[in-house]
Amino acid sequence: MEGDAIDINPNLELAQYKFQLSLPDTVSSDKDGAKKKLLEAIGKDNMYPFYQQLVAENRIEEDKAFSQKLKEANEATITTLDAKIKDAEDNLGENELREALLAKADFFTRIGDKEKAEVQYRKTMDKTVALGQKLDILFTLIRLGLFYKDNSLITRNLEQAKSMVEEGGDWDRRNRLKTYESLYAMSIRDFKKAADIFLDTLATFTSYELLPYNSYIFYLVLVSLFAHDRVKLKTKVIDSPDILSVIHEIPHLNDFLSSLYSSDYSRFFSSLASITSLLSSDRYLAEHVAYYCREMRIKAYAQLLESYSSVKLSSMASHFGVTVDFIDSELSRFVAAGRLHCKIDKVNGIVETTRPDARNAQYQATIKHGDLLLNRIQKLSRVINV
Repeated sequence: MEGDAIDINPNLELAQYKFQLSLPDTVSSDKDGAKKKLLEAIGKDNMYPFYQQLVAENRIEEDKAFSQKLKEANEATITTLDAKIKDAEDNLGENELREALLAKADFFTRIGDKEKAEVQYRKTMDKTVALGQKLDILFTLIRLGLFYKDNSLITRNLEQAKSMVEEGGDWDRRNRLKTYESLYAMSIRDFKKAADIFLDTLATFTSYELLPYNSYIFYLVLVSLFAHDRVKLKTKVIDSPDILSVIHEIPHLNDFLSSLYSSDYSRFFSSLASITSLLSSDRYLAEHVAYYCREMRIKAYAQLLESYSSVKLSSMASHFGVTVDFIDSELSRFVAAGRLHCKIDKVNGIVETTRPDARNAQYQATIKHGDLLLNRIQKLSRVINV
């Protein structure tokens, strides 16, 4: 019911369909379906600016008659909205003027005119007094940023929304803001932060204007597998009634989660391949597929190795359902990069674990973070000198 109270504007599903049109045929198998849904939505809401964007990006071919029809419908609606704003300015009060300005901003958002929508929402914000109404405008601007992957627009409005929530935002809007923040964190590869916030909002999720509940659970499980250890996965994810109620409806997700936890590595590799295919067609995670897949393989290798002081390469290859040469190549790369603490004895076909002591690991981490801090200070000093 809470989700129904929020107008789904912009419709982020359309951004996903648009993304599908840009994918190779080997990744997206339903381009025709995505195109059909886009054109249906464009025709329904007369989305002339959005239609022109698709044409300019060579996602679809332009239908001149259809395009002209959309343009004329937009012009007629804008004329009507401007008349309402003029009437409110001349004859009505501040509240009526605000509603008229908001209606025009929402219209620009619905038809896909990002720049005009931003300007109109700022005008509306100037006429808005109630904190809750201001937050609703910021949420719409964040969704607009997510629709167009405008990180600058998202971060500006997230920070402003956080500041307003601290001033006294209500419980529902506080929870909505967390969900928005977690989705954005995931989209910029901050999986640890995303996992923590996703889990924090699991029992109170109501942001259906942002994403469906099944998608929310899908993202939550993926980032939790990346960020959390087996103990937390068991208590917070695997045993969660909220997750259990829908996880079987999401292809390959339960296999992916349970196989890593139960150390069924052959099934884990198989489900990872299936999950990778899903991520490749997801607009938020497609650019992070290689990174996520690599990190999850490292996590699985480390989980197996920590149980033994040494293990045969052939046995490890058998566990993962791959060849010995593949495991040898994988481990060699990750050991050389310092991601796995082990040594490969190729002559005897054995992998020996070399766990560093806690003090040495802490020292190495301090050195690494210190170098990073110095590099940032040097970059800052050059900017200041300029």
